[in-house]
Amino acid sequence: MLALLHAAGLIGATGFSTEPFLPLGMPEFIANAIWSAAWAVLMAWLLRVSPERAAPWLQAFVFGGIVLTAARVFVVDPARGIWPSGNMLPRLAVGFAANAVWGWGALVFMRAFMSPADDQA
Repeated sequence: MLALLHAAGLIGATGFSTEPFLPLGMPEFIANAIWSAAWAVLMAWLLRVSPERAAPWLQAFVFGGIVLTAARVFVVDPARGIWPSGNMLPRLAVGFAANAVWGWGALVFMRAFMSPADDQA
């Protein structure tokens, strides 16, 4: 996904930025890992992900695309001093695409590392 976005000229070539993530001051890739873990826990809880249930593939895709993009535009960016303005459609489209794939990929990893609950009577 990153390669396609880079080929389209929508993102830079670097994958893991070590620039400080404001306002926390830690490298961006570490802040992204922490945020990803927090969102994955929330997604697993909201979508009731478990080995006994069917995997919510579409819901994970939509969760990632809508919730993460909205959080970035309306919470994270304003905390960094970047306010929503002007034509937001290109930025929202790229954010939705990248975050939707994140939601799907997070569910893939959740399902891969889950083991069925043992029934002990």
